[in-house]
Amino acid sequence: MLRTTNQYHQRGQALVLFSLVLAVLLGMMGLMLDVGWAYYVNRHAQTAADAAALAGARKAAELVGAGGSAQCGPLGCQEFAECPGTGNLLAACQYASINGFANTTSSQKKVEVAASDSSHAPGVNSVPVDYWVQVRTQQSLPAWFSGIFGNAGFTPSARATAALRRVNSGASLYLLNRKQDCFASLLNLGVVCGEDFLALGANTLNADGGIYMASSNGDGFGLPQIAAGTVAGSATVNAPFTYILGSGGVQTVIGSASWTPSPTNGFPDGDDFTDPMAGKGQPPAPTGLPDHPVPGGIIVGSLLPGAPTVLPPGNYFATTPSLLGVGGSPTGTPIVVTGNVIFSDGSGCSGFCNYVFYGGLVTGALSSVTFSPGRYVFAGAQPVAGGPGIGLSVGINSRIQDLTPLVGGVATRNSDAGEIFIFTDSNYPGLQLPAALSGISFPQVKAGIATGVNPQITLHGLNRDHSSIPQELKPFAPVLIWQDQNNTTLKYKSDGRLDLSCGGPCSRVLSVPGSQEMVITASQFSGRAGTNLYGTIYGPRGAWTTILGVLPGDTVAGPLQIITGSLQMTLNSQLDLKSLASPPTRLVAALIE
Repeated sequence: MLRTTNQYHQRGQALVLFSLVLAVLLGMMGLMLDVGWAYYVNRHAQTAADAAALAGARKAAELVGAGGSAQCGPLGCQEFAECPGTGNLLAACQYASINGFANTTSSQKKVEVAASDSSHAPGVNSVPVDYWVQVRTQQSLPAWFSGIFGNAGFTPSARATAALRRVNSGASLYLLNRKQDCFASLLNLGVVCGEDFLALGANTLNADGGIYMASSNGDGFGLPQIAAGTVAGSATVNAPFTYILGSGGVQTVIGSASWTPSPTNGFPDGDDFTDPMAGKGQPPAPTGLPDHPVPGGIIVGSLLPGAPTVLPPGNYFATTPSLLGVGGSPTGTPIVVTGNVIFSDGSGCSGFCNYVFYGGLVTGALSSVTFSPGRYVFAGAQPVAGGPGIGLSVGINSRIQDLTPLVGGVATRNSDAGEIFIFTDSNYPGLQLPAALSGISFPQVKAGIATGVNPQITLHGLNRDHSSIPQELKPFAPVLIWQDQNNTTLKYKSDGRLDLSCGGPCSRVLSVPGSQEMVITASQFSGRAGTNLYGTIYGPRGAWTTILGVLPGDTVAGPLQIITGSLQMTLNSQLDLKSLASPPTRLVAALIE
């Protein structure tokens, strides 16, 4: 069959058209392949940026501690640039490299890091922060398939931002001791290790803000080495949650326990199981105070409750009785206060007073002692019967109070600057020992408030919003009682964090064993709680706090938080911990973009 010229011409047109369509299809397919590969690389770049930014922020948190101050200098700060050779920003680049992104010419990859302590990160203005790290990752890709059609290639890139943000540490109980940390329990139970909560007797604990327990001791039987929590007797615990590290558990050895809701374990180590105060250092000691020797070691106050004797700020220490107007010699014994007194300068110390007591302070029976807003340092006491002295002891039917009264029999947030009671020894950092006391030893004391029968106690911690509180104390608000971090079997650094240079927490040998116990006496008055406190009670890891109640109804109550190594409740004691309106804050690292 003969083909016409027109038929050959049509076949040529179809071939040309097919060639054009094929070229377009190949170009589209090539572009799709290149775009798909660029999308994959972009996701990879985002993963690397996320990991790098978070690593830089977490390293920053590690450097300053949960309670520290995030500032340029200790932390790396720069405009977008390649990574420095040291510091937390180096950690960011190391994580970017682990995820396949590093500054190498051969791979056409690029990593840039920026960081600052400004209050907002660029592009994330809605999130207030203390410190931020931004990471940009980028990779240049050739146009493998679509390049023949003139495409110059792709440059997938990503950005991530992580930051240190302040969040409230609002739990009622932070029990910090780990499995290997030990304390000496009452009732001759010996040394107990890895015990965060121990109830001996008939006890009640109401913790409105929840409970964190850092021991991973599982359920067991027999002392030492038992569970993270143990009840011997009866205990009723009510909290919105009880979270326990790892495999930690709670057991009842003798008696019964009602724990509502039941504790939950299996949590990984993290911010909630570490000291919320780590990185703050310790509350600074006052300086430049005048000396107030106390002849005979007795301060005789007024007999009139409405006209108490005013005791001005300064260093107080006991001396032998003066003779013919000549001052006595320092004795190192406790100072005893009788009658009605107020610690103040008469005009309120401009809203905040400073006192240091050497040898301990004892309020006599039927006395009334009022603490104006201020800083009160109990700088050691001589051992008693071979054991540690007591920093503050309250006598029978005595009253200790501040200037904020109870409202309806309940402690509420104070509107003044509040108080902080620091329990330590004469070697507390920055403390200026009076010349008259040189050569006298004032070892560590038991922290807390030990009382006699039927006391009334009303005290309020630091108020960070008050204009009179010294700037250096604001990071510690709302602390009411502070136990020296040097009074524990674990070694702390000057910045308030554990010394881990030994491959783990380094140990410390105490000059007076047992001084690391804090005692808070539960009491009752007219059918209600007699010990009413507002604020935070702080004890370091490696120490422990004992709530001591003798009679049914003996209670410690108030908007109150306890941070300590372990908590021991004994005999008949009750803790009613309401949530704080303004709890301590801590730094946490998190991705914000």
